[in-house]
Amino acid sequence: MLIDNHGRPINYLRLAVTDRCNLRCFYCMPEEGIDWLSRTALLSYEEMLRACSLLVNMGIEKIRITGGEPFVRKDIMQFLHALSILQGLKQITITTNGVLTARLFPISGKSVSTL
Repeated sequence: MLIDNHGRPINYLRLAVTDRCNLRCFYCMPEEGIDWLSRTALLSYEEMLRACSLLVNMGIEKIRITGGEPFVRKDIMQFLHALSILQGLKQITITTNGVLTARLFPISGKSVSTL
């Protein structure tokens, strides 16, 4: 079990899968822009899955996927599926602007098309 400096158990992980985003919201994207990380500077899905697996074995029960915008990263759905089958992981949440999700999540069993 992981314990913080105040003796409290840590059961939550925030995992940023990318620094990129498909929007330029004023509250997180300065006018001058930002210096993007190179793709080689990001952890691969295999590396992230291995780290998450180890952390779940140490007591992490919830993982929040963030970015930038997580859905701009190629093959994010396969990564989310791999996370979802980790034994001991109880919850996965995703912080997203929602713009890219309509094509990925059918509503009421029907596909949603985007403009």
